[in-house]
Amino acid sequence: MAVGALPVQSEATLLADIRSYGTFDSSACYQCGSCTLACELVTDAANFPRRSIRYGLLGLRRPLLGSLEPWICHDCGDCSIVCPRHAEPRLSMATLRRYLTAQYDWSGISAVLLRSKAWYLGSLTGVAVLTFLLILGYHLWKVPMTVGQLATTDLGLEHMFPIILYYTLVVILFPLALLTSRVYRVWRWTMTGDGRSSIPFSIYAAEARTYIYQSATHSLMRKCPERGRWRAHWMLACGTVAMLTIKTFGLRWFQTDNIYPLYNPQRWIGYLAAAFILYGIGDIVVGRWRAQKEIYKETKFNDLVFPVLIVLVVLTGLSVHILRYIGFGLSCHYVYALHIMAATPLLLIEMSFGKWSHMVYRPLALYFLAVRERARQQAPATEVVPHAIG
Repeated sequence: MAVGALPVQSEATLLADIRSYGTFDSSACYQCGSCTLACELVTDAANFPRRSIRYGLLGLRRPLLGSLEPWICHDCGDCSIVCPRHAEPRLSMATLRRYLTAQYDWSGISAVLLRSKAWYLGSLTGVAVLTFLLILGYHLWKVPMTVGQLATTDLGLEHMFPIILYYTLVVILFPLALLTSRVYRVWRWTMTGDGRSSIPFSIYAAEARTYIYQSATHSLMRKCPERGRWRAHWMLACGTVAMLTIKTFGLRWFQTDNIYPLYNPQRWIGYLAAAFILYGIGDIVVGRWRAQKEIYKETKFNDLVFPVLIVLVVLTGLSVHILRYIGFGLSCHYVYALHIMAATPLLLIEMSFGKWSHMVYRPLALYFLAVRERARQQAPATEVVPHAIG
């Protein structure tokens, strides 16, 4: 057996498991490697999509779980364009990312939601309905009000701010805690294993800047042929992170009934974040609609719900702001309830178990890949530091 190689076992059930998460066309692909040659992001350390797809076709579950490559793919679609068999490697890579997301989740909830449209929509709807019931119960028993008063009374929002502060922290920090708890599982599967050399902590520390840099810049996407995709995704990410930061650390300042002048940072920071999000989502959706490419015709339904939800959250938030400033208190109250009902499932379901989780996994994969490369370069000539399990 070659130095550093691990015995692996083929599992006949793996292919069916992967296909339960989306398109994975094994019958058309004959492993010509055209997809890998066409990808601008391929390196010696990250050779895809052929290798990742091959793991699935051969039933190699452990090497697939130890692979970082599906996350390094940035979904540009060039591989599907050049594929002579129309096997749609782009869709296969997207399916592998959903499969890996489910495997990282120790609760098993992601596996259910990512494989079933009914459970996915049901969970979003259920959380929204539960949020509505909490809002209704708060007004009927905590304020307290009658149903008639609730329907006709023009209230301000300040009475909700203390409880909303804690509510917001819970629905933001709980999903972040869940995502963070999975990092250990990703690390164990991709960076450790039988027969692998131990990577010193100093190398992890030396490459920590890679995670910060990739999270902040999404620089690898600039290599994709459609340059506008990077700008749209970067603006979407910046706007989303800005909103989460404001809601987590500055909610007392940001959420108020005080009327601020236009030049106050409380207003223009919120406007900029909303504009970035709407531009990013709009450019992505319009770009795909205009592309007229086969690669966009089978986008997973779950991938479309995320942009719809985030646009709904932004538009209802802006509407609350406008209605409050022009003095429509009752309408503002109703729209604020809709805003909370849209934001809660977006955070608790999408960020915890859905597409939004890739905001953690993609820069993490690039960080771990950089750690592997530095460890390989620093290893003695006689020592082998494998690229992946198996």
